[in-house]
Parts: sequence; structure tokens; C-alpha cells
Amino acid sequence: MSEIGIVFTTELMRKIRTRIFIVATALGVIGIVFLLQAPLLFEHFEGPSSDALIVAGPPALRARADALLEQNNAFRLVGDVDRLPARVTPAYLNARHAAAAIDLSVRNRRLHVDVFPREASAFNEVRFRALAPLAVEIATGIPAGRVASSMAVDRTIHPVGGKSSDGPSAAFAYGLAFGLIFILYFAIIISSQSVLAAVAEEKTSRIAEILVATISPSNLLAGKIFATAVLALAQVTVWVATIIIFLPSSLLELGVSSGASPSALGASSSAILGGGAPVFDPKLLLAFGVFFILGYLQFATAYAAAASLISRTEDLGSVTTPIVLPVIAAFFVAQWTIAHPSSRLSIAAGFVPFLSPFAFFARMAVSNVPAWEFALAVGINLATVVFAFWIAGRIYRVGMLLYGKLPTLRQVWSAVRT
Repeated sequence: MSEIGIVFTTELMRKIRTRIFIVATALGVIGIVFLLQAPLLFEHFEGPSSDALIVAGPPALRARADALLEQNNAFRLVGDVDRLPARVTPAYLNARHAAAAIDLSVRNRRLHVDVFPREASAFNEVRFRALAPLAVEIATGIPAGRVASSMAVDRTIHPVGGKSSDGPSAAFAYGLAFGLIFILYFAIIISSQSVLAAVAEEKTSRIAEILVATISPSNLLAGKIFATAVLALAQVTVWVATIIIFLPSSLLELGVSSGASPSALGASSSAILGGGAPVFDPKLLLAFGVFFILGYLQFATAYAAAASLISRTEDLGSVTTPIVLPVIAAFFVAQWTIAHPSSRLSIAAGFVPFLSPFAFFARMAVSNVPAWEFALAVGINLATVVFAFWIAGRIYRVGMLLYGKLPTLRQVWSAVRT
């Protein structure tokens, strides 16, 4: 077996059995499930949802208003009464699990609505636009149903460059893209820090002197990074699988709790599970794995090279801060790209080393990207990985045997050129 293979196997078997790897993977799964279920949990504890409404007024007027509110899913009706009490109190709303009550009346041939909300900010004018056809009927005599049908705009969306054909699918795609980018960022930071800690421990404990006496420093570096990459990919696979399993059911349960119609829930379920827009597209998940590995290899080699330069663990912060900043920058660029996938910054960032794994994948997640651009981005990242290994190998070879104060940039550059 080659030196890289020996180091790879040893590191892999040693780390996969550690308690911290198992606990971190399990905590990641628990955290993802909690985040997906958090809206339902918070809704359970916060009491009635903001769309729970009591409607009062003359029966004929109330019946027409109820039909419009239910048709537009503007509110969830939890009470229907002829008259409200003289004073609407929080206790009255709490007893009926309502967030507000409204009293309908006709004044000077105009529809008037008295609103008694728990939170005034949640009941603005936009939420009552569903009653506009009824207001027109009262003013003109034209039936509200006819007004509503005339107000509806027939539309067909033809996406240009985007993957989604409707608003809900697009919103879900943006949310999924952000979630995967966050996992990419979190996994690269955690896994790179693992490489950093391992190299620093070997350096400060003088174990490195024994290792480099029997194994090529470059092969030692490569074996460590590849072993950690495999473990990181395994963790990410478990976390992404958790999202795929729990996210559709979480959205459906949230829709049921909010009173969404069965047809809307069916359409959402179809889109989420792949019957509509390509949400859980296997190609997208494969691209995520490719860019995760490429991004991890770029940053992990930089972390390992930096860790080889320190002689005390107290110096880790001074050498790693310049490397953490590009990861943070890449994460923010990816967020911009999700919102503006066609901007010049988003397109250009997709081909910049160290930014590309985040920016290009974010662009792929929300828009259609030509195959040649994907091939070019992968090629640039592969070249960056090779170059990073070459640079890091030279620094690592010298740094593991260098003790004392931190070397200057001139000394590091001299080691690279040697």
C-alpha cells in the first residue's frame, strides 16, 4: 500500500470511531429536524395563528364575506356571530382561539369593517383585499362573484433562466439553496478545523518529527486531508438525507395547521417531491457533492499549511484568521447569488477560486446554467485544488520541522520557491 493509502486508512479508521464524530453527526441530524419542525413548535406555544378570525355582522352580509375570505385563503374563520360584545377583550379572543374579530356593516352604501386585532401590525389593508368584490357589489349592485371573476387575471408564467414555474416552487427552491449553502459552509468550516487541530497537535507534540522521518510530508498531508474529506462527505450525506426526508412532511404539516386547502397541499407536495419543479433534483444533489469536495480540498489544504507554521496552539488564531475570511466572504457572495443569479457579480464569482464552490452552486440551485459553464467551473476548481496541494505541500514540508516564532511572509515564500 502507498504512503498516502496508509495514512488515509489509518486516519479514516481512527476518526470514524471517535465519539466526537458520532456525536457531531447525530447532533447535526437533531438540529436539522428541530429547525424543520420549529415553525410548528413555535406555533403550538404561541397560541392562535395570526390568520384566525371571528366574523360578525348581518347574516346575509356575513355569508358573502365568509365565502370571499375562504376562497382567497385570506383568513381562517374560527367564529361566526351576529354581534360582538360591547367591548372585545383579549379574554374573548383567547376563548375562541382567535387573533382578531371583525364587525361588518354597510354605511352610506359602502362596506365598513371594524377590526379588533390582538396585534394591529398583522392586520393591514392588504389582508382585507379579499373583501373588495363585496365592497363593489354594495356600491354598484354588481354581484360579488361576477366582480371577483372579472378581477382575476389569467396568467401563464414562462421562466427565462429560472428553474421554477410558479411562486411557491421558486420560494421553496430559494430556501433549499440557502439550506444547502449553509450546510456547505458549516461542513467546510468544521472539517477544515479538524484538519487544523490534527496538524497543530502533531506539530506541537513533536509527533511530526517522527512521522516525517518515515513518510513523505506531502503524502502525509494528502492522506490526512483525503480521510477527513471522506468523513465530512459522509456527514453531509446524512444531513442532506435528513432534509429530504423531513422537509416535505414538515411543509405539509405546516400547511395543514395554517388551514391551507387540500388542493394547494397536493400541489405543494407534488412540487416538493419532484412532480412539479425540479426541487430534489438528483443532478443538483450530485453537483452539491462535487462542489463540497472541491471547496473542502481547497480550504483544508490552506488550513493544514497554516497549522504547520505554528509552534504553540496559542498562535492558531493569528494564522487561521486570514483563511477564515475567504470562507465567510464566499458564504455572503452565495447569499447574494441566490437572490441575483443573473448579476455580473454572481456569474463572475462562480469562476473565482475559493469563491466558486459556493457561488456557482448557489447559481445552479436557482437557475439553469449551461453545461459548458459547469465544466469550466469544475475545471477551475480542480486546477485550484492541484495548485493548493502543491503550495501547501511545500509549506507543510518546511513548516512541520520549523519551531520558534512564526515565520514571516518572506520566509514562507522562500520555502515555497525552494
